[in-house]
Amino acid sequence: MDSLLRGFPLPLIFLHNRLDVRTSKNLRQVVDGQQRLRTILAYIDIDCLGEIEDWDRFSILRSHNREFAGLSFAQLPADVQSKLLQTPLSVNVLPADIDDVTVLTIFQRMNSTGLKLNDQEIRNATFFGEFKESAYQLAYEQYQRWIRWGIFNAQDTAQMKEVELMSDLMGLVLRGVIARTKSSITGLYRTYDNSFDPRPEVEDLIRQAFESMDAVYDNAASKSGLRRFRTTGWFYSVFALITGSDQFTLDGSPRKSMHNPPQPMEPAQVVQVLERAEVALRTNDQDDDLLKVLRGATADRRSREVRLEFLRSLPPA
Repeated sequence: MDSLLRGFPLPLIFLHNRLDVRTSKNLRQVVDGQQRLRTILAYIDIDCLGEIEDWDRFSILRSHNREFAGLSFAQLPADVQSKLLQTPLSVNVLPADIDDVTVLTIFQRMNSTGLKLNDQEIRNATFFGEFKESAYQLAYEQYQRWIRWGIFNAQDTAQMKEVELMSDLMGLVLRGVIARTKSSITGLYRTYDNSFDPRPEVEDLIRQAFESMDAVYDNAASKSGLRRFRTTGWFYSVFALITGSDQFTLDGSPRKSMHNPPQPMEPAQVVQVLERAEVALRTNDQDDDLLKVLRGATADRRSREVRLEFLRSLPPA
């Protein structure tokens, strides 16, 4: 319903013409789009439904639309009601001479991509609350940077990999360093699905951090281009250096009982640290176990902490 309120297009609806020979009436059966149509009917005129289920009674979520949050159709302004009622839906009507087997085959093909959904695609279909809306908004805002910095390509973004990383960064801001696992990220979506009170503070911090990281990942920032550090694992570490989120909570309290916890770094300092790290990794002048972690792509909590400890052991000039 929020898509309709915003004037966004909905996916195509498929109907099948069926002639009822007893009444000589032409009926149209829904082949694909039943949930969309039922949602529209339930919101606009719930009494027209034959059987009303609990989930048919709903209003617009605040996480989707702050202007119309909590309003039923009858509570919307008259001009908005009129706009909704006059919104055309894209429909493909299959002719009556197509048999049921063919119709079922068409339905099966439309609802089967042949590809297994990844974890983030499953979250997208499962959660609809504040955390999801925030993660997607933040990730989409940075699209040009993901591509320009070389962190993701267009295919990666089509698979929502940038949203998963953004969700991971939000977890860092909220909880400090945690492992990147299916359960840890899904847990964030579940915990903050109904209410995400620190959303403004989290979004502000992340937006400021990405502004600062422009000065790190700009190709002119370093002669080497810092190519080694344009992976999601190292990007997580750079974000932590810039924000200090592994050391401090949102309100500025230290996460650990340290006398002098490391402070957030300026972009120029981060570039210097990464340049030193590049030299250290290239010369192999490190313990084998440490090199294994630094050159690997593992995202367990300890590996992430080791990367940060290594970077902070190379103070900027």
